[in-house]
Amino acid sequence: MPSLKDLLHWNLAIALVLSSALVINELHIQRRVSSQLFADVEAIPFNNVALVLGTLPVAHDGGPNPFFTERMEAAAELYCSGRVQHLILSGDADIWGYDEPEEMRAALVARGVPSADMTLDRAGLNTFASVARAKTVFGQERFTIVSQGYHNERAVFIAEELGAEAIAYNAAALPIHRAKRSWIRERASRVKMWLDLILAARSPLARTAASFER
Repeated sequence: MPSLKDLLHWNLAIALVLSSALVINELHIQRRVSSQLFADVEAIPFNNVALVLGTLPVAHDGGPNPFFTERMEAAAELYCSGRVQHLILSGDADIWGYDEPEEMRAALVARGVPSADMTLDRAGLNTFASVARAKTVFGQERFTIVSQGYHNERAVFIAEELGAEAIAYNAAALPIHRAKRSWIRERASRVKMWLDLILAARSPLARTAASFER
């Protein structure tokens, strides 16, 4: 039977391996997509369509969600600058009683974006689904993603892995002390992303598409 000291050594070794894997994953994602993320609307290339990733208009404390506000500002700026011509608003249609795409549409109309130039995707239940549906359901092979920078890194990486060409426009970021919950959740999401990609690659639809490409 292993001693307490042996168990501690094994636990420490496992913790170090996992920590190293997480760091490598972070660096790999950032390295792959850093050149495709933009914070200056004048510098970002033109795309016909932007995919705006969903978030709730209210925060956990019931107040306004600054992530939502900044994301809508960024999407409106991108559209009004002429860098995109159409927005796909992708999110969950029933979360805490809110319809994310509809809330985004209303906020963007208030910021000068015509309703006719927006499409609502109410089945974007998470980032992976939103990005995958932009390609498979809405037929977009190349598009711009709108969210906060840390979120855009993962979304652009997913798009590339699924065979789409994506760039991203970063909404204004919040200081880390105001976004600790989101930062922690993002770390877990970057691990789960690999499971989503593996499952997507093994799906019957993916295998059929691959057979036609050969």
